[in-house]
Amino acid sequence: MNKLIIVGNGFDIHNNLPTKYTDFLIWYLTKCFKNTVENDETFSELIELSYNKIFQGYNCREIKDYKDIAMWLIEEFDFESSGSSPDFISNQIMFKIHVTSKSELFLRLMRHQQERNWVDIEMAYYKLLKECLSLFNISGKETDAEKRLEKINSDFELLKTNLHEYLEIVSKDANVDYNFDFCAESLMDSKIIIDKHHLKNIPDDDFEDLRYIKPKDITILNFNYTGLPYKLSRRRYNHIDIHGSVRHHRSHIIFGFGDEIDSDYLEMEKTNNNDFLTYIKSFGYFNDTNYKKLIDFIDSDSYVVYIWGHSCGLSDRTLLNMIFEHDNCAAIKPYYWQKDANTSNYLEITQNISRHFRNKQKMRNRVVNKEFCAPLGSQS
Repeated sequence: MNKLIIVGNGFDIHNNLPTKYTDFLIWYLTKCFKNTVENDETFSELIELSYNKIFQGYNCREIKDYKDIAMWLIEEFDFESSGSSPDFISNQIMFKIHVTSKSELFLRLMRHQQERNWVDIEMAYYKLLKECLSLFNISGKETDAEKRLEKINSDFELLKTNLHEYLEIVSKDANVDYNFDFCAESLMDSKIIIDKHHLKNIPDDDFEDLRYIKPKDITILNFNYTGLPYKLSRRRYNHIDIHGSVRHHRSHIIFGFGDEIDSDYLEMEKTNNNDFLTYIKSFGYFNDTNYKKLIDFIDSDSYVVYIWGHSCGLSDRTLLNMIFEHDNCAAIKPYYWQKDANTSNYLEITQNISRHFRNKQKMRNRVVNKEFCAPLGSQS
C-alpha cells in the first residue's frame, strides 16, 4: 500500500514562510510605493500611485518605512474611489500620496481583505468570471463582457508575475520542521481503513504488529510553488509539483481555478470564448508530465491520503475529486490546525473534503475520524 501526501499552503505557513495571500498583498503594495518614491514617478499597474512632498502638514502621521504605507492602504484606504492620504511624515519630510484603483480584480481583493482580514485570489478571480458569464448571456452585452474578461485576465497575469517574484524571495532560506519527515515515513494504521478489500493483498512482511502498514511508495503531491517539501530527507520521496515551482520560469506556474464540476464552468465552455478558460488549471496540466505521474501513482495500488495544510477548497476540486473518489483510495487522513486546547479546524477540513465527493458513502468510509488524526506537524 502506498501513501500520498497532499501539501497545501498551511504546510509552508507552519514552517514559518509568509505565504498567505495577505502577506503577498502587503509586499506588493510596499513594492508599489517604494518604486514610486525611489523613481520619483507615478507608479501605474494594478493601482496608480503618486507621491507629493508638502511644505505644510496637518496632524501628520509618522511613517517608519514603506511597509507602513502598505498597511495603511490595506487597513484604511477606500479603494472604491480615488483619493489622497492624510498628511504623512517620514525623516522630517512631509508628503501625501494619491491612489487610484485601475483593476476590478485588485479592487475586489482589497475589499475582501478589509472586510474579512483574509483573501483568496483564485476564488475572487473565478467569481469575476461568473459575473462576466452573466453579462455575456445578456443580449447586446457580449462585447462588454469580452472587454471586461480580457482586462480581468490581464490583471490576473500581473498578479501571477508578482506572486512568482514574491515567493522566490521568501522561500530562499526556508527549512522544514523535522517532525514532517517522521510523519512522512511513519507506518499507516490499518484501523483507519474501513473498506477491508484494500488490505487483502498486502504481504504479511508489510505489517508491523499485525496492525501497522509499511508504506511501499511515498509520493508528495505539492500544490504550493515554493519547493519546500524537497527539504524532507529521511528517505527518498517521490515529488510531484502539480502546480509548478518558483524554481522554474513563471510560465510553468499553474495559477488559476480548477472546478470543472461547477455548473457555471460548463456554461463558460458553451460560450465558445476561450478567454473564460485561460486560467483553468486543467489546461496547465498539459504543459508537463506531472499530471500523468499522479495518474500512474493512483492507478498503481491502494493508497492512503495524508493532508498537510491543504484547505481542500473548491479551487482544486477537479483534481481532489479524482484522488478522493478513485477506487484505490483507502483512507483520507487530514492533519488539522490546533488553534488552542479546545479548538481545531478538523470539522472545517472534513466539510471541505465532502464537497469533492459525489458519492457520500465513499466520503463517510474514507475520511478518518478525529480520534485517529493529529495536529499538523505531528510525527505520526
